[in-house]
Amino acid sequence: MKTDRRVRYTRMMLKQALLSLMLERPINRITVTEICARAEVNRATFYAHYKDPYDLLARIENELFEAIQASIRRGLSRSSLKEILTEICKSIQENGDLCRVIFSEHGDREFLSRVLNIAHAESMAFWQKMAPQAEPRTLARLYEFFSHGSAGVIRSWVLSGMQDTPEEIAAFIERISAGGLAQMAGK
Repeated sequence: MKTDRRVRYTRMMLKQALLSLMLERPINRITVTEICARAEVNRATFYAHYKDPYDLLARIENELFEAIQASIRRGLSRSSLKEILTEICKSIQENGDLCRVIFSEHGDREFLSRVLNIAHAESMAFWQKMAPQAEPRTLARLYEFFSHGSAGVIRSWVLSGMQDTPEEIAAFIERISAGGLAQMAGK
């Protein structure tokens, strides 16, 4: 079912209003009245689409999460960590304004970690092949280390204006990961 153009426009304005407010302060200090004023819509219009500011933010994040999840699926079909990371970074770059807000001091600090955990099972299987003597518990710790480190690199990349290409960021993370795996494999 197609959504009416006016509805899409209203939702887009409400999303942009919330995101611009989140650059100024955390969501728990943003009111529906402020979102409506910035979007130039009335409160009834807001409540026709969303329950509260948290609902609006959750829907924004879910849309981004789904876009990134699709990118990861494309990367997994290629079976290379660098290609998976490149797809994630491309998706983040395509949603740069949104990601700058989500990764900002007032955004969702755990969002990127949730994204990187999508590839957990695939990464663990790949690493088990690379380091067959490593215990699953050790590989799980390694994944935590790499996923949080990768999240930090990607967050820094986004907040500094994404001057490097997605391929460059992916290659950097892949080099660091490969070095750690080589240590685990005893190479």
